[in-house]
Amino acid sequence: MSYSDVTGHRSMVFDAMRNAAYARALARVVQPGTTVMDLGAGLGVHGFYAAKLGAAAVHLVEPSPVLDIARGIAETNGLTNVLYHPCRVEELQLDQRVDVMVSVFTGNLLLTEDLLPSLFYARDKFLAPGGHMIPDRGRIEVVPVCAADYYRKHIEAWGDHVGKAGLRGEPELDYRIVRSFAANSLYYDTRNNFKAIRLAAPAALIDMDFTTASRAECDSEVEVEVQQSGSCHGWLGWFQIRLGEEWFSTSGEFDNTHWRPVFLPLERPLEVKAGDRLGFALKRPEFGEWTWTTRYAGTRHRQSTFLAKSLSHDRLRRASEYYHPRLNRRGEAARWLLAQMSGMIAVKQLSKELYKRYPELYKSEDEASRFVKDLVGDFCES
Repeated sequence: MSYSDVTGHRSMVFDAMRNAAYARALARVVQPGTTVMDLGAGLGVHGFYAAKLGAAAVHLVEPSPVLDIARGIAETNGLTNVLYHPCRVEELQLDQRVDVMVSVFTGNLLLTEDLLPSLFYARDKFLAPGGHMIPDRGRIEVVPVCAADYYRKHIEAWGDHVGKAGLRGEPELDYRIVRSFAANSLYYDTRNNFKAIRLAAPAALIDMDFTTASRAECDSEVEVEVQQSGSCHGWLGWFQIRLGEEWFSTSGEFDNTHWRPVFLPLERPLEVKAGDRLGFALKRPEFGEWTWTTRYAGTRHRQSTFLAKSLSHDRLRRASEYYHPRLNRRGEAARWLLAQMSGMIAVKQLSKELYKRYPELYKSEDEASRFVKDLVGDFCES
């Protein structure tokens, strides 16, 4: 998902259930004189709630261009107590601390977008002693499920031949090797689409205190008792966050939010019986891959999103911490270009010189210009 344009923010702005829960949490702590920071503000919905509640100042921190649209929204609504910071929080220069820090830095299954490290950085640098975080806790929950239709569509379908000779004139092809890649993938979807039947009670894997945590990782396991016999096709996972005095769930059991529960499939379904014990372990380091292991009746079934990718020797070699990187021609072009960006040369002239120096990399000067503008957007001051 891209957060650089409004289409990436629609689901969040119109997530009425989530936004109402945030509004209730803000109403408990925001009063005249309160200063608020909205991290990853997007179109400013939660910061604007705080402004409406009478906060003395609301700082919107958002690196994408939609912050300019948020400024227009504030003007339309007559909100004059809002300040705008078009940067990542790690780049923010602010000589004061705030009383309330509100964020939506929890990705699907809590950790997916790797934004929590930025939240912890902001907390340590900008939250006043005794200040409030919204949310201030998060936990991951899982449950074994029977999801026959979903499993058949997304996993088992790869075991069939794709294309039936004579049906539309296309030849029959064998795609069965893709099945293992599909079985090691995560599937984010709505509860209704999963049509999942719970085989046990949900279990909490981790419970993270955002006010004290220093790492955003998971390495935990649980054991559940099967309550309903049937085919176990995998695990359904989601997270909950504490907003003020209430817990907000992304399980989709009662209503969908812009966050989605996730299906972690088994390589092969397991037939389980009521009273049996099922073990589950989930591991993910910061900025890493998800690995999940199911234990049942003396068997162990381990899967990982690492195995959902093409693992060529070259890809593995370059992913190693011990690899000695060396720039290719495109990297050399980028290095040369960044060295020229001293504020003295216009983009048009840089594009011409880049195309002249590296003609094998660009089909035209226009293509070179797009590369220049991409680097300008990522690495130059506004």
